[in-house]
Amino acid sequence: MPRDDAAARRANVRRTDHPPGGTDAVRSINETLKGPVAAIFRSLVPAFAPLGGDEFYETVLDSSEMLHGCILIFRRHQDAFRTVLVDERGRPVNDDFVRLRCGRSVHDVIAMVVRTHAKRHFRATLGGNPNDPTSKAGRLYQAMSEYLIHDWQVPLVPHYAPLPVHKVLEMGPRLLDVREAELLDAIAVAAGPPPAPRLPDMGEPPRFEVVPPGGGPGRSGFSGTPQEEFWWGALDDKAAVAVIGSRGNHEMRELVATLAGVNEAVRSELFAGLSLSTVQAAVCLVSAHKTLGRAAFAATFGVPGKPAVVETIAGRLRKRNVGSQTELRALAGLTEGAVRG
Repeated sequence: MPRDDAAARRANVRRTDHPPGGTDAVRSINETLKGPVAAIFRSLVPAFAPLGGDEFYETVLDSSEMLHGCILIFRRHQDAFRTVLVDERGRPVNDDFVRLRCGRSVHDVIAMVVRTHAKRHFRATLGGNPNDPTSKAGRLYQAMSEYLIHDWQVPLVPHYAPLPVHKVLEMGPRLLDVREAELLDAIAVAAGPPPAPRLPDMGEPPRFEVVPPGGGPGRSGFSGTPQEEFWWGALDDKAAVAVIGSRGNHEMRELVATLAGVNEAVRSELFAGLSLSTVQAAVCLVSAHKTLGRAAFAATFGVPGKPAVVETIAGRLRKRNVGSQTELRALAGLTEGAVRG
């Protein structure tokens, strides 16, 4: 499987005292996909019979339709793959989040496959090396790599490619709320190119402003970074306010600055890992902030923070079936419980 830096970083904080080296795990996954996995697919799908391991791997990873079809076959006929779905002691693994013999879970492997396919598609349609952040393909891949984690995203990869990078950065975890190709296409068309920068001597306005709907009386305009804009909008959402309450401008600005400074593990394990929506992410973090207090929250969720503790909290939430369908008030309570342990 691909050498995916984001996946490798997450692997470094998996639930293990001796996590396997990223290179060794990737090599093992590659060999398994091209060997035993390819053989199983050849036995299930006659059309794959003429393909050797390398050709099977390359052919499937190049096509959204074929990759999606293979994932569906894997899900529907998982018993056929029981020889490769084992842990390091050879015991059967039936949970997507339990580590396999290769050192990664099914969830991890699928995320790596999705990212590999996205890299190939972005290279083919946008041009440039997806591992080079200065290229068109690289800029888009870098902007959305941490959100390429689910098998249902494979058919959407061709519809991710036309999205402007500035729109991807603006949406952040909200990308995971969009599961319809038509809606992605509409977002891409509506977003268009990024606005042209204004010269300072022309009176450049704040980078963004957030005001109450309709422009009526309410909070004053707010300026800051794109990440701060994201969190301001999430915290000011009516559904979020109904659960976590409203705040004055000063307190709101302090909280927004705190949330904008969360570490990579928070984004990968909590937001993307649990498929939380924008408002859910806000409720989750504010609930953790309320439970821990400012100093402890910064020490755990800030930079560099404590990635292992963040993953433990995410694991507790996962065991409680927290996800995109979790009701906000329930999420607040579940988060407080997960933080306390």
